Amino acid sequence: MISATQSNHPLSGVIKPGESPLETACGHLRQARMRITKPRIAIIEALLQREAPVAIEQLHQELQRHQCDLVTVYRCLAAFEDIGIVRRSFQHNGTSLYELTLGAQPKHYHVACKACGRTDRVDYFPVEGPERMLAERGYTQITHIVEFFGLCPACSKKHARNAAPAIPATRL
Repeated sequence: MISATQSNHPLSGVIKPGESPLETACGHLRQARMRITKPRIAIIEALLQREAPVAIEQLHQELQRHQCDLVTVYRCLAAFEDIGIVRRSFQHNGTSLYELTLGAQPKHYHVACKACGRTDRVDYFPVEGPERMLAERGYTQITHIVEFFGLCPACSKKHARNAAPAIPATRL
């Protein structure tokens, strides 16, 4: 039996212009011959709500009302990364962060604050040349990881205030 979220129609995997990001994601799942399940849709919807990458544990907490267990979140995000609809980045402590890209978003990096964990997008992409060179040499499915870490402006101000030594008053 085919549920309402699945279709064997030959055009079901074709992505139409003007469709919603959720429909686009489901199209990618169909093209990869993955079932469209309630947990997968819940994960995609949760990622659509975010503007910055999110840790798996935080995403799992948001999905508890959907009765989506942690193992399912890990497996779905790994599968989504394999088919190119999510991108993984990292915090300075090694924690994986995920964001929905749907395979069409322009490539970009992130800078993560070492103090508060805030992430900001960096739209500078200097490795197009090496990727093109590797592709010309016959490599396929080329990936790379570049992450930037620092203190965000707010944490920099806090750090500067806390690090400034007290200047003792002198007698004249």
